[in-house]
Amino acid sequence: MSVRCYAQYSIWVSFLTIGLLSGCGSSTPMGSVALDPALSEQSDDGEIVLNLDQPLDPMTTVARSAGDVIVVQPDADGNFFIQSSTFTSSTQFSLVGLINDSGSGLGSNFLATGSLRISYNRNQNQTIIILRGNGNTVRIRIRGGDLRGQIGLNNFITSLTTIFASPEGGFDGSSAATPTTLAGALDIANSGNTIILAAGSYQEGLGTLTLDIPNLTLQGAGIGETTIAPSSSPVCMGVSIEAANITIADLTLDGSQVSGSSVSCVSTTVAILAGGSAASGLTLNNLAFEGTNPAPSMGSVDLPTTDAANGVELTGLNGATLTNLEINNADQTGIQITDATGTFSVADSTFNNSGSRAIFFEDVNGTVTVSNNSVDGALNEGIFLRNVTGTGVITDNTVQDIRYRPTPGGGSGIEGGIIHTNTLGVVNTTVSSNTVTVDPNGETLGFTGEPLLDIDGIEVNMFDTAVGFAIVENNTVSDTDDDGIDSDADGTAVLDITIRNNTISGIQDRGISFVSTEMGTMRGLIEDNQITGPDEVNTGAEPDGIGIRPRGESEMDITVRNNTVTNQGRKGIDINLNEDDETATDNEATANFLFEGNTVTGAGDRAYDVQVDQEGLATGVLRNNTATNSGNDGIRLNTENSGQLFVGVLDNNVQGTASGADGGLSFRSRQSTSVLCLRIEDTTSQNPSAANDFFFRRQDASAVLELFGLTMPLAVVGAGTTPLPAALTNLGNVGNSYRVQNQVVQVPTTCTFPASDFAPQLPSLNLPG
Repeated sequence: MSVRCYAQYSIWVSFLTIGLLSGCGSSTPMGSVALDPALSEQSDDGEIVLNLDQPLDPMTTVARSAGDVIVVQPDADGNFFIQSSTFTSSTQFSLVGLINDSGSGLGSNFLATGSLRISYNRNQNQTIIILRGNGNTVRIRIRGGDLRGQIGLNNFITSLTTIFASPEGGFDGSSAATPTTLAGALDIANSGNTIILAAGSYQEGLGTLTLDIPNLTLQGAGIGETTIAPSSSPVCMGVSIEAANITIADLTLDGSQVSGSSVSCVSTTVAILAGGSAASGLTLNNLAFEGTNPAPSMGSVDLPTTDAANGVELTGLNGATLTNLEINNADQTGIQITDATGTFSVADSTFNNSGSRAIFFEDVNGTVTVSNNSVDGALNEGIFLRNVTGTGVITDNTVQDIRYRPTPGGGSGIEGGIIHTNTLGVVNTTVSSNTVTVDPNGETLGFTGEPLLDIDGIEVNMFDTAVGFAIVENNTVSDTDDDGIDSDADGTAVLDITIRNNTISGIQDRGISFVSTEMGTMRGLIEDNQITGPDEVNTGAEPDGIGIRPRGESEMDITVRNNTVTNQGRKGIDINLNEDDETATDNEATANFLFEGNTVTGAGDRAYDVQVDQEGLATGVLRNNTATNSGNDGIRLNTENSGQLFVGVLDNNVQGTASGADGGLSFRSRQSTSVLCLRIEDTTSQNPSAANDFFFRRQDASAVLELFGLTMPLAVVGAGTTPLPAALTNLGNVGNSYRVQNQVVQVPTTCTFPASDFAPQLPSLNLPG
């Protein structure tokens, strides 16, 4: 009869464990087999042969029982002798000890390629165990009886699930709990093992620590307790990951010796490097990395050297999880993940004083999540996703102190606290519930001692051929020298973006900025944001609340509603289709816009400003907006050159515009080919200190300035004369002072006017959840 008493099962994270004999008595008849038949074959002389590279019967389940591990030392002939009185069904023979510590020569590949035979010698009354591998043979002889029915594969520990290591080592092979050195632990480890590193510093003359065993866990005693450091000589990398599903947890990596300054490095130096699909499934948890990046100081303008070390660099992987990391003083980027696919997460980690970006993803296709991280001090960008396609989620992070260190050719032009920019592919982007403070100390100084340059709070950009669907919501952005939240589309890119429920303050340029150039397309919704201007305006700064810039031959549909803009240093809400500021090329952009339900208070210049220049074409409605205490016009509409603007001004309220302004409401068509088609209904403009409540200027006789509802032209008049007040009153408007300058306001003949229910196309949101 065949008795099955052995099983293979998984414990913890799928570490292979071979159960012990259980339930088999010592009186099993000679010839009976206590081994899975699929693994054994019986020869003519009664031997049982086991092929170790085949699995046990998965239907057989035997609980692993505790028992002493007996490792017998070989004699000069390589024989191992055990008295029968010492053998029980819980006795184990450690193949790990035999393979690695006995000098048997079986080799580390024995478990995959070797063989095990169990036979009985009647004349000597001995059970003989023969292990063969790599051309070598090890014999174990058990005196006192035929134990073929009791000895099976699960008497042999083929893999230690847990290996203990300490800096001092001392492994003698007698117990899995006896510590070895880190190098020794790696020598005996197999797939699925956990190496427990006791507290202390592990140097052991290591240069690069290479982890090439799949499914391995390297676990320390905690950050600051267990430290892995390279040797005293500089090395190109500290830890090299070369196998899949490796986990490193609960330790500190000392990066002070990771540098290419005195060695030849093929690639960028790095503390932890994982490359290629073979290293996929990496998990890093509760690790600290200490680099050598110096603290910032005034006058320091050099970027990190090319051989400065990144903290973690992952290339070509399929998925990785990075949590609870502390990366301090990284000489270059804290975490850099490039040319990868799959699911990636960087969460619950801190980054202090990074020599370049803190978190950087580039050319990653899949799902990228960056959440609950803290970035304090980085150069040019804090969190940067570039050419991430699929899904990008950046949420609940805190980013502050983003510095600018100029290169000889200038910066990248997209520096900021949180950036997602693509030049290709399709991406769904969520940027939510983050706090970004570019200049928390209010110094507004770069490393040169000059004002900071071009550091935005949050950016989402689609360039070239990229297509993006994005939402930016519930963020707090403050104290930037450039824009608070910035979105751009150029080339033939398409960007659908919603920006809502953000709190933005202390911004030295635009609180929210939309820019479309070349042949880019943007559909945007800006709603329910709170924007407050800076307490002090930097020299040369022009802080606007919301600035919209269609350029080139781009197309833009923008809805701006229910925002509150307060104490803005320059304009409150502004859309400008003027000449390209940087290239001085004509503007042929097309824009549809709706400004609705917004409140602008205390703008230093104009509360609402719409300008169309060159060959730009815009159609829009301003409805139910309020402008209070503006330094200049409450609402200004202006066309120049060949610009054309078709606009309705409906149910707005303008009050308290300061003296010296053209008017509470100012409408101007300035050149011979400019067109302003204007509809004003039910709008109140009462500004006692202003020159005019309603001001019209048709500067050239060939310009078009037509007013919906007129039945006769309004001639040039001075303030307070009757034809203009009567015409405006008939359209439901209220004001105290009125003026038409240069040329008459015309009766509609060529113009079309937007309907009261006009609205541009809203963005699509193809987002998770």
